[in-house]
Amino acid sequence: MAGEKLKFVVSLKYLVCVKAFTLFKCLSQHLKLKFYRVFSSRSKGANSELTTVELMKSYCLPFLLYGFDAVTLSDANARVLDMCLDRGVYRSFGVCDNDNVSSLRTVLGLHGVSKNKAC
Repeated sequence: MAGEKLKFVVSLKYLVCVKAFTLFKCLSQHLKLKFYRVFSSRSKGANSELTTVELMKSYCLPFLLYGFDAVTLSDANARVLDMCLDRGVYRSFGVCDNDNVSSLRTVLGLHGVSKNKAC
């Protein structure tokens, strides 16, 4: 026992991934990976852009928002998760301008992650 070094846990994953820090911090990297994995598998079978968006709303968005009912979503995590939605719209419609992506998200009802969480 005297020669063993103590190992500390850096993060803990239950509903969300919590990082060891002086303040309460949640990590969103694992949610991004799940979102992109589900989005790429679901978007291959879609026939149109609108079908892809509906699949993104029904299948991918719950993976992105999983666990954030239990904790408060920080602004940094909301921005990271919103970028996932932006990337999904970009891949579905092939637009790259931020104004076009935000206009499409408004028209399609893909609001910000914090607004989607409240619904």
